[in-house]
Amino acid sequence: MTALPEVAEVEVRVVVRVSATGPRVADAAGRLAEALRSALDLSEADVVLDPPVARVEPELRIIADSRRVLRRGVPVELTRLEFDLLHHLCANPHRVHRRTALMASVWRTKGIGDTRTVDVHVRRLRHKLGEAASVITTVRGVGYRVDHAGEVVVERETPVGR
Repeated sequence: MTALPEVAEVEVRVVVRVSATGPRVADAAGRLAEALRSALDLSEADVVLDPPVARVEPELRIIADSRRVLRRGVPVELTRLEFDLLHHLCANPHRVHRRTALMASVWRTKGIGDTRTVDVHVRRLRHKLGEAASVITTVRGVGYRVDHAGEVVVERETPVGR
């Protein structure tokens, strides 16, 4: 085995090559770069995106552990039930959520009861979300569905550096 000469300094550079384009790719590449920086304790200059891409803020970011909702980085004030409803819909996208099922899972009710309360909460939620309200689709006579899951990020905790 050959002995290595004494090394005074080692330079590490990580390059993340992105071959596709679009806001989701840019966001994924930015998240990967942040994760690498954090995991390897590297500086901003040590992790390079090739080609350089700007991180795109999603339309809605739901941070479950701290019960916060950000619309393009701006906090949205929600009641407990509004947050629970939005989180439930966004954490389970592309499926229709019946009003009775939402009453059971979000409101924790066992009986059928008046499901109009779901409609009222969705209306209030849409008002507070502004332009981002389009992520919630009404399925007439049935319930609600989140179709634009790519515009919504549901996180367990706040990422490092935020």
